[in-house]
Amino acid sequence: MISLNATIFVQVTCFLVLLFILNRLMIQPVHKLILQRDEAVRERERALDAVSEELQKMAKAYEARLKAAEADAQAARVAMRERASREAHETLVTTQQEVTELRQKVRAEVLAELNRARKDLKKQAEALSFDITTKVVGRRV
Repeated sequence: MISLNATIFVQVTCFLVLLFILNRLMIQPVHKLILQRDEAVRERERALDAVSEELQKMAKAYEARLKAAEADAQAARVAMRERASREAHETLVTTQQEVTELRQKVRAEVLAELNRARKDLKKQAEALSFDITTKVVGRRV
């Protein structure tokens, strides 16, 4: 059985003094350290969240710039194709005009040469017929 005497009060007083000393020397510093670590973890989590949000914003901005660059590149390709098509068409039209002009020039030259040849042949034919007539008749006609 437990006897209640004066030693119990001394033991309770020693226990409370020990509890007070342990609280001051160990429990409160450890508790402060735990609270500081918890705060540091929360601060790092907030920083990580901020960095994550910034990274997401940067990724969205990058995607937007990439899409804009792709759109610009597509527009440039279309413009270059249109310009090339226009230039090819202009070159074709110019070449066709040059060919037409060259044909007309050659045709005119051939006709002029043909007319000269006809005149020369006509003169030669007249001279030949005159010579033949002179030889056949035996005198100058």
